[in-house]
Amino acid sequence: MKEIVIKLTRDTFDYKFKQYEGKFFHATIDENSEIVKYKVTADEAGKELKEFGNTHIKDENFLFIPQLDIYIDLKKMK
Repeated sequence: MKEIVIKLTRDTFDYKFKQYEGKFFHATIDENSEIVKYKVTADEAGKELKEFGNTHIKDENFLFIPQLDIYIDLKKMK
């Protein structure tokens, strides 16, 4: 399993929803599953939960964030 934390900024990602600016996207990626569990929090430690759910990886390296309607290239995030 791999844990990732991504700070959501408009400088990095092209999305239109202001309420996610400065929030943190946390995901747990399990290579044995197509489902990725995630949560969006107000803090980097992941304590102040805003939303949670499941998503997927497309073409082995693009992670979909449903609230923002964007794909993140996981190769670029390393």
